[in-house]
Amino acid sequence: MVFVNEAWNGTGEIVVYSNYHKYWLDRERKIKNPLFDVFSGKILDLKDKKQSAIKYFYNLLDCEICPGVTICVVPSSNAEKKRIRNWKTRRNACCQWKDNKVYFLRRSHSINKLATGGSRNLSVHMQSIDTVEDIDISADIVLLMDDVTTTGNSLYVCKEILLNRGAANVEMFALVKAI
Repeated sequence: MVFVNEAWNGTGEIVVYSNYHKYWLDRERKIKNPLFDVFSGKILDLKDKKQSAIKYFYNLLDCEICPGVTICVVPSSNAEKKRIRNWKTRRNACCQWKDNKVYFLRRSHSINKLATGGSRNLSVHMQSIDTVEDIDISADIVLLMDDVTTTGNSLYVCKEILLNRGAANVEMFALVKAI
């Protein structure tokens, strides 16, 4: 099991914690989205690497994840960028989870940012995501995480890669789904 909440395990679907509402409905005309909420704001803070947001989401998820789970993160569209860099530091302070392999998956080359119109095609992800070869994931029970999902394609591709590399089980989780 990956999640404490048994209903979240074994669905084959992406478990999503909440919805994300963009800040602007129309940036040019400065029309704000009335659905933008505190949780959506915390996602923006996380993307800005604000420590308060990293701590917030770590504390939120820590009680949702079973001990003994390996953590992997969907890589950024930018091959040079590492995501949730401080997650490992926070995790090591608690040491509840078995292993932190957040950087096992990596972009071999950058792709256009999905939020600004990049292709969401499965083949784009399959051709640009690979693994760090010197990390063993065989027989691991994995929680595959992403911050924001829209179509889920990057999560599904990463799950397939992890299973092909020998992971025993992979559950997918996104902090938010873009609405």
